[in-house]
Amino acid sequence: MNYADKITRNLDDLLVLEKQQTNARLRDYVRLLRLLKARQARSQKDAADQLNLSLRQVQRVWQRYQQQELDNLVQSRYVPYWGKLSTTQISQLRAYLLTDQAQTLASVQTFLADTFTIHYTIGGVSQLFKRLKVKPKQGRPVNVRQEPGAVETFKKSLVS
Repeated sequence: MNYADKITRNLDDLLVLEKQQTNARLRDYVRLLRLLKARQARSQKDAADQLNLSLRQVQRVWQRYQQQELDNLVQSRYVPYWGKLSTTQISQLRAYLLTDQAQTLASVQTFLADTFTIHYTIGGVSQLFKRLKVKPKQGRPVNVRQEPGAVETFKKSLVS
């Protein structure tokens, strides 16, 4: 097969595009086309050996190039996973956590299930809190002989 005729871009454009790629996988795809265009690789198998790729992977790249052209070939198809909650739901969860109603991970789990109909396991809620950088609340030590309202009245008297 004469790859030089089938690849529409010239060698200089392919070399510039290859150097522009930051993703190594996409850079290998452009390098594959450049090797075939420059006839440095006579077949897909030779190109696969030179690029340290499998023959099947080179065949898939060549098939994708024929169907979609080069611009679509070098676009990354990676879509990051943001989780089950949207940004508005995360802000509502943070507001719920500020109200001090959430004492345990199980109570947060039921809040998420009741409010948003999103089901997390206890471990999933823990991972969610780690991702959102929510720290666990820890109670402060209180003397057993302290009266329940004495601290508030003491604070009020100092302000006046």
